[in-house]
Amino acid sequence: MSYLAAAAFALGISAPAVGCVPVQTRIDNAIESREGRIARDLGDIVDSVYCVRTRTEYALDGAPEGTPTVSQAGHGTAFAYGRRDGHVYLVTNAHVVDDPETFREVEMVPGPGGFAVVVNTYTKVGEHTYLVDNVSDDDPSDDIEVEEVAKDDALDIAVIRTDSDIHVAGSYVRETGMHAHLGEDVYVVGYPRGRFSAVTRGMVSHPDFVDEDGERLDVLDVTSTFGNSGSPYFVRRGGTLYWAGTMGKIMPYRGNSATMFTLGTPLRLYSGLLDDVPAAAAPDAGDAGAGALPDSVPDDVSGGDE
Repeated sequence: MSYLAAAAFALGISAPAVGCVPVQTRIDNAIESREGRIARDLGDIVDSVYCVRTRTEYALDGAPEGTPTVSQAGHGTAFAYGRRDGHVYLVTNAHVVDDPETFREVEMVPGPGGFAVVVNTYTKVGEHTYLVDNVSDDDPSDDIEVEEVAKDDALDIAVIRTDSDIHVAGSYVRETGMHAHLGEDVYVVGYPRGRFSAVTRGMVSHPDFVDEDGERLDVLDVTSTFGNSGSPYFVRRGGTLYWAGTMGKIMPYRGNSATMFTLGTPLRLYSGLLDDVPAAAAPDAGDAGAGALPDSVPDDVSGGDE
């Protein structure tokens, strides 16, 4: 064989055929497609997460008629998960939307013999809950008032609803018996400090942990803080996000306020509450924007984007 023929032969076997895509390129494209889908799905979920403001009025026990009431406001997160009969249903923590019926305030009152300790008791006289832009929102014209329709104090879960046409995500899987698995990627979506919507990512550190009060919780190694109460969290399996529960507590390091773990209530513990409230049955998968998919999707679904 001549040198020219040998060179042509070498080039012929080393060059890929026309229309052939290298394996690594296909893998890279599949990964890019999957990551793009996760980003889009998270964006859809962010649009279904709302800042919740609960404003409660208290009256001083025994005060003369006409004495001004004391107002307190707190903030948290709510997730719109379903729509039916003109209502949109959201889930949050019970402590976000329910302030205590009474509270006491200790006051030091000067007197002829020094100071006396006076304990003032305040009783709730009114409470209203709204969806607002953020903690700094001082324009009530676009606030959306919501009502509480179901609650489980033991699980610290509440269902609220509105007749306003707000966004309900449909880009995740909801399974009644959902279990988070050790080491899975997890995303928390909420309003940290009530300031803005945010997604934080971490991992499942200890699923189905039983604390000293007998409460079953998922321990998540993911950043969260006050205002994230009521935030939904999702585990990722392949290219699909599964709604796994609702964040309710943070576990700080001993001796300081740095957050170590996020504690969440698994969805399977309160899934029935979401559907048992009036007109709150979850739509089927064919309902666009339902925010809930059938309970029959297997754990190893890859999202169909590969």
